Amino acid sequence: MTLDLSSFRAINGMAGRSDALDAFFIFCATYLIFLMIALVLAYVAVSWRTTHFEGRVENLAHVAWSVAIGVAAERVIGFLWFRPRPFAALEGVTKLADRLAADKSFPSAHATFAFALAAGVALHNRKWGNALLALAALTAFGRVAVGVHYPSDVVAGAILGLLAGKLAAPVKKGIEPYLEFLPVFRKYKRRNV
Repeated sequence: MTLDLSSFRAINGMAGRSDALDAFFIFCATYLIFLMIALVLAYVAVSWRTTHFEGRVENLAHVAWSVAIGVAAERVIGFLWFRPRPFAALEGVTKLADRLAADKSFPSAHATFAFALAAGVALHNRKWGNALLALAALTAFGRVAVGVHYPSDVVAGAILGLLAGKLAAPVKKGIEPYLEFLPVFRKYKRRNV
């Protein structure tokens, strides 16, 4: 038995034993990502009418680029290499989330999205970024616990998301000159001092 499979069995083996634990796994796997999005928006909103607002709006643009790059890479990899979901390929899997057996497993879209979002913030604000990285890790763990991903799926998604966060800065910088015609971009673009 491979490390990936044995890790999956150990984590997914915790599911189905307690209603409270199952509810936690389902929340992490399915709904925690929406809380992360709300926290990123709150991260910008709490700086309204302060000197930090411009920088945080710019950081929000970095987050958007991180997520876009991460999701695009995840889609391409998933298209090129199809791996069936654990509940479709293995017997005895406790499946707690609604997913179609025809959906691909590798890499995890949720993990990619969550880590790209967290990395986009972490590169600008360590405190908020670390909190979001912890939530991203919980999201990834939840995806394995509910039986819809192998550990290697979420690790690959995490790596993609983190790389997307790093790549977003040069991509954003290269595209910014072409966005000058947008009034909202001109209004909130950080001024060079």
